[in-house]
Amino acid sequence: MAFSIKMRAEKGSRHVSGAERIVERAQAAAALEALARRALEHPNGEPDTLTLTVRAITLPILHLPPLPVLEPAVRDAAAARAVLAAELRRLGLDPERVLPLLYNVRPMRGAVLLHADSLQRLEPDQARGVRATCMDYVGNDGGGKRHMQEALCLATKVAHCPWIIGELCISDDPDYTIGYFAARGRGYVRIPHIKERGSEQGGRVFLFRGGADDVPRCIDYLERQPVMVELR
Repeated sequence: MAFSIKMRAEKGSRHVSGAERIVERAQAAAALEALARRALEHPNGEPDTLTLTVRAITLPILHLPPLPVLEPAVRDAAAARAVLAAELRRLGLDPERVLPLLYNVRPMRGAVLLHADSLQRLEPDQARGVRATCMDYVGNDGGGKRHMQEALCLATKVAHCPWIIGELCISDDPDYTIGYFAARGRGYVRIPHIKERGSEQGGRVFLFRGGADDVPRCIDYLERQPVMVELR
């Protein structure tokens, strides 16, 4: 039997670290130890609350190929923002109305779920946001932070949601200055220099297109559908 293992670390009300694995029972103990160590050694600081959750997976695991990776030449934060703006225009969206939600939203555990046409926020709880969870990638040995693989894994799951037309992300890790845009049919656009090193600024926006009845289906896929990405 496979298990979903999730780690969340906080200091006061501030998010410090989060990660997850999908493993067979024989690997569960080692995965728990690795996730706890990762939380305690995180560059965001030592947490005062560490939560590890283990749940048996009862749904069939969806196996997905990774999105293709694109790496535009980016020299500074202004150029990084310009890349995001160009990707939004490619979708027919106005960057000036979308990007402030990525750059200026206060820290939250999940992502903004934004209707791409009305620009209405659709999260049931805007303080929490919507979290893409229950995923892992082939070849993950649980040893340390692998930003690229973990981001590509998450982006691949999100991009395959039928109602998500794009995703924008800035990591809240102060040592990681690479963000991305991702979309099905486009790929994973890796964007360096998206913020200054040392900044804890971070944000994530899922761009939704569908009807009102599709919102709970979209959230259910993002938060509950187990996915294994076939990274090699």
